[in-house]
Amino acid sequence: MEVEFRKQDKDCTQVLKNHFEQNEYNGERLDRHCEDINAANKAIKRLERHMDRLEAKVKTQEETIEALEGVIENQQVVMARFRSCECAKGRTFG
Repeated sequence: MEVEFRKQDKDCTQVLKNHFEQNEYNGERLDRHCEDINAANKAIKRLERHMDRLEAKVKTQEETIEALEGVIENQQVVMARFRSCECAKGRTFG
C-alpha cells in the first residue's frame, strides 16, 4: 500500500510539474502577445499622428484651392470689364 502511495505521489508530482511547465510556457507566450499588442498600439498612434498631419495638409490645400479659385474669378471679372471698355474695342484677346 505504501508503494502505491509513493507511485501516486510521484504521478501527482509529475502532473504538477507538467502543469507548471505549461503555465510557464503560456506565460511566456502571453508576454510575447503583450509585446506585440504594445508594438501594434504604438504603430496605431504613429499612424494617427500621420493622419492628423495629412488632414492638416489637405485642409491647407483646400484653402489654397479656394483662394486660387477666387483669384481666377477676379481675373475673369477684370478681363470682362476690360473687354467691354472703349479702349479695348477692336482688339483680340487670347
